[in-house]
Amino acid sequence: MPPRVLIIGFGLMGGSAGRALHARGWHVSFVDDAVPSSDYAEKLDAPRDEEMVLLATHLDVAVKLLPALRTSGVITSLCSLMKPLRDVGPSNFIAGHPMAGSHLSGNVNATATLYEGKTWFVESHDERVEQLIRDCGATSRIVDAETHDAAMALTSQLPQVLSTALAAYLHDKNLGDFAGAGLRDFLRLAEMSHDMWGPILAENRETLGPHVEGVAAILREMIEGDPRDAFAKANALFRR
Repeated sequence: MPPRVLIIGFGLMGGSAGRALHARGWHVSFVDDAVPSSDYAEKLDAPRDEEMVLLATHLDVAVKLLPALRTSGVITSLCSLMKPLRDVGPSNFIAGHPMAGSHLSGNVNATATLYEGKTWFVESHDERVEQLIRDCGATSRIVDAETHDAAMALTSQLPQVLSTALAAYLHDKNLGDFAGAGLRDFLRLAEMSHDMWGPILAENRETLGPHVEGVAAILREMIEGDPRDAFAKANALFRR
């Protein structure tokens, strides 16, 4: 019998996992009202008892769904934060988060190669979860939820809020042909939606807030004082 997985949330992340697992012989089913059907996965109207359940919804939806999920198998997740789910998850839940994604969204942009070569964080070892990660093409790494979420504030959420804030500031500016490649690169993340990022920022604001203030202090020093130290540190980090 092939391994089985039920994916709740079949957008970019869940759909990409589904494609990868289907290619490795898994039976894939999913629950997602926004996806009408699939040529490789079984659409369900509601979750059912399954040997593996993968939560791939937005964080706030996952936090609401997780306490009510009942399955004899194991439940794991794709969400950008781990502790909010760990706090409400049952004993058969293992929080997880792959370091993969795209500024694109939706099942239409799902690809079987999204997780190839990526690190997939999990809070503890479970062979069933390990097989899912391997068959998605990723490599697992165990980390506690608090350490993971603190790091993501710096490496994921801070870049997102900086890109979004600059795009919001420039919204009413008439840039015309003055918008070059550098600006477009910096604003790549500005396409991301509030539906996804609003709950993440709300859950992790206490950790993220001091980092935003730290960046603001460096900006003020660069404009009002001597910017050489900031450029030297930035160049050294980029070379690393």
